[in-house]
Amino acid sequence: MLSSHFSQICFSRRDSWGSLPQDLLRSSTNLLNPNFTEGGALRGVNTHWRNTFLSFREGGFVEERPWLLYRERGSRVAHFYDPVREELHHGKDPYLEGAKFLGSTLGWVVMSNSNAIHRRQDHQAFLYNPFTSQRYQLPLLTTDNPCVIRYGVLTGDPRQDNTYACLLADSFHENNHMVIAHMHAPSRRIYYVAKSNGDWDQNWSVTRIPTFNHPICGSTIDSLSPSVDKISIILWGHTLDFTFRTQNWNVSNTQENDTIEWNPFHGQSFDQIKHRLQIFPQTLDIIGTKTDRERVKNRTWGANNQIVSYTDGVWVEVRA
Repeated sequence: MLSSHFSQICFSRRDSWGSLPQDLLRSSTNLLNPNFTEGGALRGVNTHWRNTFLSFREGGFVEERPWLLYRERGSRVAHFYDPVREELHHGKDPYLEGAKFLGSTLGWVVMSNSNAIHRRQDHQAFLYNPFTSQRYQLPLLTTDNPCVIRYGVLTGDPRQDNTYACLLADSFHENNHMVIAHMHAPSRRIYYVAKSNGDWDQNWSVTRIPTFNHPICGSTIDSLSPSVDKISIILWGHTLDFTFRTQNWNVSNTQENDTIEWNPFHGQSFDQIKHRLQIFPQTLDIIGTKTDRERVKNRTWGANNQIVSYTDGVWVEVRA
């Protein structure tokens, strides 16, 4: 699991630790079981260590940006990219093998247990926290018509009641990773299920996403922003808000300047991004996330008709 495989973190700044005992180094830099007291003390040694160590506090990280969890599609060999310290952490996680990233909320990754890209009616998703290795299975979703699950988010902490798990589906299919509309009029839907009395409801609810009669393509959703009682979608220059309590949609024009948008790779070419992440795919597909301070939008680089290598990832809010 990630907590064991990622615990031996490989920092790029290896020449500045001096005679620091290895057991102390491991305990104070273990992201998945952080020692807040020792980490805080070591941050006070000098400027270099202050910049290198995470700024720990009990229950979370201070002033952290989301981290990128990515791998070759379907692989258990995963990488974490820390954009603040420009560092990479590597590990193997059996939970990732054959699974598909759908999105993340509050440090929890929503995943499908299958990388299949064809339309089907039965879908099994699960929730996974890569920092604690906690894993929760969601109820099986069986749809009336075959579809593909594209994204998934939570409205809160999945360990608490009154949290919704949401899966966004459409009726497109993929051919060599190119999204193609089905012969019938394609549609997008959100399937959602609530947690109450300590358990997930077994029956999923569904709502159709308004389309405004726009030409639909498979990659036009800019971002998904969940909150306690609603989910917001930025799509075609519109913001679509769905409120769970009323089951109503509210549609408005998206602000031209997204005040909390953060683009970690702003101004960088695809080759520069690949160099930074130490990967060499022909296509890089990353799902964004939203925190209280910033929104990272969904982005794809290098898509073409002759895809041989494919890397997917998801931005994950760092939480202890």
